[in-house]
Order: sequence, then C-alpha cells, then structure tokens
Amino acid sequence: MAGWLLLVGIVTAAYLGFALLALTQARPWQRLGQTAPPTGIRRLALRTLGGLALLSALVLCVVRDGPSFGALLWATAISIAAVAVALTLTWRPALLRPLAAMATAERKVRYSRMETNGKGTAKVPPNNPTRP
Repeated sequence: MAGWLLLVGIVTAAYLGFALLALTQARPWQRLGQTAPPTGIRRLALRTLGGLALLSALVLCVVRDGPSFGALLWATAISIAAVAVALTLTWRPALLRPLAAMATAERKVRYSRMETNGKGTAKVPPNNPTRP
C-alpha cells in the first residue's frame, strides 16, 4: 500500500515540477489566458520550485525502490509527467489556471508593528533607527 502512495506522490511531484517550469515560459502563460509571463524574481522562484519538485520526485523514487531502479523509475515518471503537462496545456489549459493564479498572487504586507500617519502610509517602525 505504501508503495502505491509513493508512486502517486512521485508522479504528482513530477507533474507539478513540469507545470511550474512551463509557467515560466511565454506561450504556456498565454494559453492560460494570462496577460504577461512572470519576470525577474518570480520567474526564478517558479523555476526553483519546479526543480525542487523534480528533485523531490527523485528522492521519493530512491526511497521507494533504491538507487538503481529508483533512477529508472524517476526517468520514466518525469517522461510521463512531461507529456501529461504538454497534453494538459494543449487540450485543457484551464486545469492549470489555479496554479497560475497562485503563481501571480501578490503577497499581502502586514504592518503589525508599523505605525501609520493617518493617511494610509506607514511610518518607520519604532524600534528601527533611521539612517542618517
């Protein structure tokens, strides 16, 4: 039973990795109906997360079947996942829109220790001295 769960985790991690890598390219981004592909630090973050997902798939393969057969299983799993992402982007790109929405979500800034001046702008935090 644990072997099947690991196999599902391997394929899911590989699919997620290739989907994140695909979201850094312009053409898949436009197929999802988004305006412009991510640039700069966001693109680097998506590529890093995609690489880490593929690396986690490799680790799961080695845990499941050892280094010799695990490497073969990983090569097979990433091949299947790459084709699955390509087919998803071709025929059902809407399935990847939630992932694209998470990739473009702006991080909310919290001013829990900041004071405001009444006009909506933040002052310097009380414990941080300003530079001369």
